[in-house]
Amino acid sequence: MLARLQARSERMAWLTGLLLVLIWLLVYLTTVSPGVNFIDSGELITAVHEPGIAHPPGYPLYVLMGYVASHVLWGDVAWRVNVFSAFWGSMAVGAFFFLIYQAGQYISNLKPRKIPIQQKGRARSSKASSRSEGPSKSQQMAGAGQTAQLGVISTAYRNLLLLASSAAGASILAASSTFWSRTAQAKMYTLHYFFIGVLLTLALQYRAAYERGDKTASTRWLLALAITLGLSFTNHLMTVLLLVPIAVLLVGGTNMGDRVRNILRRWSYLLPAFLAPLLLYLYMPIRASQDPTMNWGTPDTLGDFWRQITGWQYQTYLGANLSQNMPLLSRYAFEQWNLLTVPVYLAGIAGATLLFKTARMLFWPTLLLPMLTMLFAILYGISEIEPYMVGIYAIFAIWVGLAPICWLTLSTARKPAAARRPDPQRTAADETTLSETYQQSWAMVALTAVIVLGSAIMIYPRQNYSRNRLAEQFVLNVFNELPQNSILITDYWDFYSPTYYMQIEQGIRPDLALVNTNSLKYPWYVAQLTKRHPWLMQKSQDILATYIPEQRKFVNGESFDVNTLDQSYFALLTSFVERNAPDHPAYILPISLCPPNSPQCDNNRIAPTFDRQPVGLVYRFVAPNSGEQPAPPEPTFATEGVTGQQVPLDDAARANSKFYADAYSRMASYFSFLNETQSAQNMADKAQSIRAALAGR
Repeated sequence: MLARLQARSERMAWLTGLLLVLIWLLVYLTTVSPGVNFIDSGELITAVHEPGIAHPPGYPLYVLMGYVASHVLWGDVAWRVNVFSAFWGSMAVGAFFFLIYQAGQYISNLKPRKIPIQQKGRARSSKASSRSEGPSKSQQMAGAGQTAQLGVISTAYRNLLLLASSAAGASILAASSTFWSRTAQAKMYTLHYFFIGVLLTLALQYRAAYERGDKTASTRWLLALAITLGLSFTNHLMTVLLLVPIAVLLVGGTNMGDRVRNILRRWSYLLPAFLAPLLLYLYMPIRASQDPTMNWGTPDTLGDFWRQITGWQYQTYLGANLSQNMPLLSRYAFEQWNLLTVPVYLAGIAGATLLFKTARMLFWPTLLLPMLTMLFAILYGISEIEPYMVGIYAIFAIWVGLAPICWLTLSTARKPAAARRPDPQRTAADETTLSETYQQSWAMVALTAVIVLGSAIMIYPRQNYSRNRLAEQFVLNVFNELPQNSILITDYWDFYSPTYYMQIEQGIRPDLALVNTNSLKYPWYVAQLTKRHPWLMQKSQDILATYIPEQRKFVNGESFDVNTLDQSYFALLTSFVERNAPDHPAYILPISLCPPNSPQCDNNRIAPTFDRQPVGLVYRFVAPNSGEQPAPPEPTFATEGVTGQQVPLDDAARANSKFYADAYSRMASYFSFLNETQSAQNMADKAQSIRAALAGR
């Protein structure tokens, strides 16, 4: 009977997990962004749909699966790839549901600690009494049958509680702000979150099978873990943070030496199982040799391939950034569940305490992951650090989800034996005690469900990207200021990345030659510009002949001439401006303004003899001795979503929306300098209107 109940519980778990995935997928689909977004969105969508090579480490698994999704689904290409992220977000919720459920099953099967109930003298007296007044054989048989029946009922109640608490705990993660936001736009993070849940579940399943002596099952789980770990490394290198928690989960506890040897004996097939998925990285040199438009890193040589998969380009961001990152990370951490963030953390701490008392070998791996995640987030100085924090919120979700089953296990372990073992002699007081324990556990589940529902209702408007077209609107506002066949030089990735999608995939303003100054430092981008805008590079061949060899030495780690590399780099950018005028007027969109006549500012070193005339969001390079320039027209930026019917603003959208106010203020000053008072006032009013709209959002 218990075996049938266990099989039924497993079926119920799969049905509950599937239902949970479908519910959250439907929720996420209502908030998916309809188009391209800021930061890496445009570059990733273009790389996925072409397919090409994305930024390091290349994400071959994400690119290849995304390629299929982007060609199978309907609608705009950007929307298809965004839906792909929503799908893996809901799958990640399902993965964490099963992780919590299997952890709860593991805890339920642990032997309870023996707690002395009565003194020895009383125990002997009771034993003697039972011998003299024990039940008859027929009474014992009837009692055994009733005990088995009550055991089945108790197991059923426990499994039902575990299903509910697992769903509620996984939904805590699903309703967190950062996790939700990554389901709405093209990112590889939701696939990584899915792998976190799956990898921890497989490690736990192996441990459970090993401890019950099931060699066949333990081998299968270990093999599945090795394969999945390899696959995870083909998506995101943050998988490395999971290695220590997984190792502790696999071999921690008693008989550690035996546990380690049991795994090492299987190296002959575990190592190939791990390495085989890594062959997906071969997609990159194969595809790079075919010269796709999006060919980041051109990893078709051994050196470039290694630099690409190891993220060499981004290693400069590693370092202590306490003063910069800690305030930012703290803000992210305390806005995850809106007003219910503190209750979630308190519930998580309580759950962690119960887990420590119940199953310490589950507690330590779950504690290690957020500690390692926080350390990495502090030391990694990139602008988009927010999604790297999700591992911390996921562990709190696990702790909250396991709290009810831990409480039930601890409470029953402390009760007298008659209360823990159902039998005909159980007293009404014992039944009342057990009933209270179940009620308390269910109250925890109900409280978690209330938190999930409340936070989802509060966070939904903030994560609703369904009308968010701010990135493409920003790009179009810039494009509208540029005449035909213009050149635009920029160091602003939030602008440049969406232009990949809009120019290459949507065919908008292909006449414009856009140059990203940060990417120009690498050989792959020089090759990309040569392919996309041959006329631009053709006029600078003499400078390229000096720049490219030194650039290659720098990338290869060889000795290079610093001055030659630096001077030829700025000479190349300057040549784009000087050698293409007047047929190709040149503009610049800086991420931040430079002090006038400051040679230390990189943007001032580009065409230093040219004046900069403000033209809305951009500046036009004006040749020396070109005479008085006519005043530019008054800019009128489309600001839908910022003013009027507003859409939610994340950090990137807020920063880019401020550009409009800054540009209007700059134009107000410029028109005032030209003695065009009315135009200056109009610009000042528009700047104030945007700042007012952004205030408090």
